[in-house]
Amino acid sequence: MAIDITVPDISGEPAEVYLSEWLVGVGDEVAEGASIAVIEADKAQVEIITPSAGRVVTLHAQPDDQIRVGQVIAVLESP
Repeated sequence: MAIDITVPDISGEPAEVYLSEWLVGVGDEVAEGASIAVIEADKAQVEIITPSAGRVVTLHAQPDDQIRVGQVIAVLESP
């Protein structure tokens, strides 16, 4: 089953943020609750975590890309 990882709505932050860095790569296995990326908004950095365990299938953004809240930035394949 494919699981979309989206940019979370960070209360009080703008609708657009920047992807600072990926903490995983395509093909990596991740545990539920693992940090996979760091986003930055107004000088605050927040880690994006996975809702379940799985394997990273795709990454839809590059570091320094401007991304929107709710945008799919990665897809996991869950067993």
